Amino acid sequence: MNRVQHISQNATLNSVEMINTISGNIYGYAHNGHRAKRYKFSDFLSGGQIHSNGYSWAQGKQEPRFGEWTKMMIKGRGLFEVQDPKYNKTYYTRAGDFHLDASGYLITSEGFRAQAIPLIASVTKIKGPLPDIQNYKQVNPNLVDPFNNPYTNNKQNLNPPGNPIAGTQEVFLGLDPRNGRYLGKFDEFKVGEDGVIYGRDGKNIVSLYRMRVVDFNNLDGLKDVKDGVYYKATDQSGLPIMVKNSSTQIIGEALEKSNSWIKIEAHNLTDAQRYFQSATQIHKLADKISGTAIEMIQ
Repeated sequence: MNRVQHISQNATLNSVEMINTISGNIYGYAHNGHRAKRYKFSDFLSGGQIHSNGYSWAQGKQEPRFGEWTKMMIKGRGLFEVQDPKYNKTYYTRAGDFHLDASGYLITSEGFRAQAIPLIASVTKIKGPLPDIQNYKQVNPNLVDPFNNPYTNNKQNLNPPGNPIAGTQEVFLGLDPRNGRYLGKFDEFKVGEDGVIYGRDGKNIVSLYRMRVVDFNNLDGLKDVKDGVYYKATDQSGLPIMVKNSSTQIIGEALEKSNSWIKIEAHNLTDAQRYFQSATQIHKLADKISGTAIEMIQ
């Protein structure tokens, strides 16, 4: 009887942990860049044991965010590197939901500052008349905007971005109050597939920063520090390494959604709840049988 009680108690505790894991995946479904937590079971004859199986690093679906150049999505391997200025800690995330704060820094909603490598300004001159950004499609639907598509418009022949001029640092693109232009000279920004931030100065396209996108030899060695969205490096993950452009693409004006499968998670949650109910019923029955046996002995 003690064995039955042990098994039922173990099953109850593990089903609670299973429910918590699945609930976290369902909660994370609404958060861009969230990675679903995976798990596995063993030793079913002893009530089952749940083991963490790391996080799923499968690609999440794309969410378009047209007109918002600060939103970025990683297609392929890699994580954005961000810095917590308050505690001076470095984190890594798939969530490219950035925006410019009042001071002009590119930050996350938590206030973490995006990290990038400053580049020598490589200038490309826009050929022909500069189209009206707001109305060019209505005037001529076939007209190509060479700035909004500097990395896909082959006719423009965008010059390669400049070489790095310093180490990794925060991205600063503040407005100059004297003329209302970014950094005092740029009208707008765009992000290329290579993670380079380009600024437009009149008819000039200028490379400014390359977003720091890194990878790890052991992604499952990363430690989750916030809801499956932000991670930090550990001895198990190893040090971050810059990703190769051939394996990673940055999609501007888009975000990566959570890679949780909400229908599957909901189905698994139902099974876990049934597992919990069955385990508690067995535990109650074992207690009742034990009580009856004690009464008979007395």
